[in-house]
Amino acid sequence: MVRYPISIKKSTLCVVLSCILFFSCQEKEKMDATRVPYLEVGGRYLYMEDIDAVIPDMASQEDSTALADDFAQQWATNVLLYEHASKNISDQEKIDKLVEDYRRSLIIHQYQENLIRERLADVLSDKKLEAFYNSHQEKFVLKNSIIKGVYIQVPLGAPKFSKLQGWMRNYKAKSIEEVEKYGIQNATSYQYFGDRWVKFLEVTKNMPIQLENADSYLRANRYIEVKDTAYHYILRILDVKFAGETEPFELAKDKIHVLLMNKEKTDFIKKLNDKLYQEAIDKEKIIFFSQESEPKLQE
Repeated sequence: MVRYPISIKKSTLCVVLSCILFFSCQEKEKMDATRVPYLEVGGRYLYMEDIDAVIPDMASQEDSTALADDFAQQWATNVLLYEHASKNISDQEKIDKLVEDYRRSLIIHQYQENLIRERLADVLSDKKLEAFYNSHQEKFVLKNSIIKGVYIQVPLGAPKFSKLQGWMRNYKAKSIEEVEKYGIQNATSYQYFGDRWVKFLEVTKNMPIQLENADSYLRANRYIEVKDTAYHYILRILDVKFAGETEPFELAKDKIHVLLMNKEKTDFIKKLNDKLYQEAIDKEKIIFFSQESEPKLQE
């Protein structure tokens, strides 16, 4: 849905009029009858859907119009510059060659990516990833301590706070539901991460505590409760891995997948290239011209 009127600034209008002068002899492209045009520049069309795509959903009417006008002016100016430069450039052949080389590279890259998706989609099973993890654990050493747990922040004077303390201190399966209900009603911040690993320092950065040695503090505390002038902060740690220990497989899995996939891709592309080359040799698509004598050097 269009959120702005079809309005063009004077500066934009000047660009459009200038384009008409420049492009009056250019062959015009056919307007797409299924789309609503916004403006035309020398036989080239900018459509309403192109403009609409750059307008944020929450933009005001004034902002929408301004953004539409700015985008239209840039688009029209680029068309003008391209056409003007095309008429006045001296090394067009060099540019054509660069464009063709780039086009060839894009086609080759897309073809390789399509083949990789088709043939390598299932090559990396969880079993293979885990085998690599088990045999290369020296590559997955934690630099920072990580934890699983639950964190809650409530205002001072929150109701039934002592019950919350009890649930958090003796955290069991039943506690999860009670803490979650309490958090919905009273918490300013509630995070449950008992099923995933997060950095200890990422959680405690929002708590008013001083950590000169995070690992030593973490080894001595699995239940952390502090307060300031406005809030209570409680962190219940359910599991921990310290800096220097091996990173859990569930965290390392994505890294291993990328690492092995890149290797598989490199090997696959090399084999593909070698196969295509050898087949071309066998079918005499590649012809070598014999060199009977070395080039003679002028004395």
